[in-house]
Amino acid sequence: MLDPEEEILDEFLAGSPRASTWGELRLALEERLADARERGDTARIEQLQQQVAALAQEEAITRFVEDSVRVTLVRPRVDADDNEFEL
Repeated sequence: MLDPEEEILDEFLAGSPRASTWGELRLALEERLADARERGDTARIEQLQQQVAALAQEEAITRFVEDSVRVTLVRPRVDADDNEFEL
């Protein structure tokens, strides 16, 4: 069973992969890209570069969302009746 924070993250991401999963996919494609470069497969290189960039972007966005949710979970709540700016 997942801890409550992980459950909330999964629910918030609504079935989308986690940042770590995007990172694993990106690394796998980077290996394919390196192989394509070794073979000089220019058509494949361009395609893989675009895919790597897209996965890197998804990873960064998802990491930002995950971090934002985590910060929100640990930030103390302020009641609507409490005004922390009152003098």
